[in-house]
Amino acid sequence: MSCGGNHGCECSDAMSLVYHYLDGEIDHAQRAEVSQHLEDCADCRDEYGVEQVVKALLYRSCCQERAPETLRIRIVARIQEVRITYRRGG
Repeated sequence: MSCGGNHGCECSDAMSLVYHYLDGEIDHAQRAEVSQHLEDCADCRDEYGVEQVVKALLYRSCCQERAPETLRIRIVARIQEVRITYRRGG
């Protein structure tokens, strides 16, 4: 996705970090870059808003136990694979 705006990063780059951004799992420089992109790009800001709601709903509806770190790593890797496939159009 690209909105054509002049941001510090592309839409696809910003959105690939959105879950890490939501969880506070990115460094200060990346966080600032994503924040600036979300401020400038309405499409990504809207998508981020949806992700915030989904995360909040999941958090409230699920037990408060934390999944094993290995599971989280596998899930994040799979999400990345799906996003790459989606960007390639297949």
